[in-house]
Amino acid sequence: SYGSTGGYTGLPSLGGIYYYQYGGAYSGFSGADGEKAQQLDQRFYLLKLPIARAAMAVGGCLLVFCCVLILVGVLQLPQHFPAWLLLECILNIAIAIGMVPALYYFFHFLLGVYNSSVCKEREQLYHSKGYQGFRCSLHGAEIAAGLSGCVAAMAYLLSAGLAVRGYRAVDKLKQKPVQL
Repeated sequence: SYGSTGGYTGLPSLGGIYYYQYGGAYSGFSGADGEKAQQLDQRFYLLKLPIARAAMAVGGCLLVFCCVLILVGVLQLPQHFPAWLLLECILNIAIAIGMVPALYYFFHFLLGVYNSSVCKEREQLYHSKGYQGFRCSLHGAEIAAGLSGCVAAMAYLLSAGLAVRGYRAVDKLKQKPVQL
């Protein structure tokens, strides 16, 4: 939802059958109202842009971290250097704990955007024309992102536990050579 630059686009601008088939003959906005809606949408988009970029950056970094862990497992590095598993455990715990303030900041920032005058004015403009999907409250995708963050934090804690378990298993194998 953060990919476009925002801005109201009425169905009549799509042309053709969309104009009549999907209610474009009366889009609700024309002239000054359409320009105002477009300006408010763009300002609202710019308000939400920093947290969207931050969330994408953090998500990308966590994806790279997970890919590195998979590569390390494929290369069987933990069998040769068991201390790697302890490092992995510490990193997983740090990420899981770091997710809590990150999620707080995410929702705190979004609620600040939704309490802004731009959002309130935008909501009133769209509501005056009968549009219902422009309320100044958290949307399902944002709530789902928060829930996904909570699940990710639990997964990192579980992964930390598995790293400790793996360390113990590798340590036992190193102490007892395999007898044929």
